[in-house]
Amino acid sequence: WNGIQMWRGAVDWPAFETGDVMLIAGDAVAKLVFYPIAPGARPETRLSNWVIYAHAGDAAQPPQDWSREGQLAEVMVHAGRLHLPQVDIAALIRASGTFFEYPMCDRDPLPWWSAGRVTLLGDAAHPMYPVGSNGASQAFLDARCLADLLAVHEPAIALAQYETERLPKTAGIVASNRQGGPERVIDLVAQRAPKGFSDISAVASHEELAAISGGYAQMAGFGPASA
Repeated sequence: WNGIQMWRGAVDWPAFETGDVMLIAGDAVAKLVFYPIAPGARPETRLSNWVIYAHAGDAAQPPQDWSREGQLAEVMVHAGRLHLPQVDIAALIRASGTFFEYPMCDRDPLPWWSAGRVTLLGDAAHPMYPVGSNGASQAFLDARCLADLLAVHEPAIALAQYETERLPKTAGIVASNRQGGPERVIDLVAQRAPKGFSDISAVASHEELAAISGGYAQMAGFGPASA
């Protein structure tokens, strides 16, 4: 456990910008992730998912209970650090009704996935921090790789090649996510300009920020060259 606690909820909320945009804001201490997941009750709204995650200290790892209801007072302590003109975060959380709390956990990469005609895929193979939209995405890439190999090889050979192809790639993402993944662009700027800035280029160059986000996209299999 990395000491980070997460609170997650969903609510029908006015569309942000064009209605299909993800918002990530905050720093290494506390962040908001906000994005639409379905049409809203009205044309101008979207069913929107929100996540607040924040450092909860160095206490012993809490139970990994994914259905524990969150407490408003606890999440508001962290949400209160985030002030955005685009989204009233406190109102967003209060309007959500029931929301949930759980620890941000992953696992060290496994030394192997396959044995005979059995293998692992998705979270069973590489549970990782929910950074960079890679929880389900990597499972899809696993499935595509495995299906392609099973189409041309007998199972034992296909599974061995699948592991050779996918295990090191996902292990790299697990390691990168522990450092913030593509969200390191936010952490970098917050570290260099803790009191804010008026010109982002004076804090970090476009090339420097693009190298973080673009490099992660390539590693995760999202970049154009990997398509």
